[in-house]
Amino acid sequence: MGCCGPSNNKKQQVVQNNDADKQLSPSDLLKIRLARGEITFEEYVKTKPLLEE
Repeated sequence: MGCCGPSNNKKQQVVQNNDADKQLSPSDLLKIRLARGEITFEEYVKTKPLLEE
């Protein structure tokens, strides 16, 4: 591997993930954030009804 190999691949993955996120609903994104550990379950429960209004 070259010095720039892994960083280029990671940048491509980030771009692909951002493109995929545009097709997901806000509720789907909230579930993903919960699964990634970016938010707590309490934050999920508090936010979910706000998205359904």
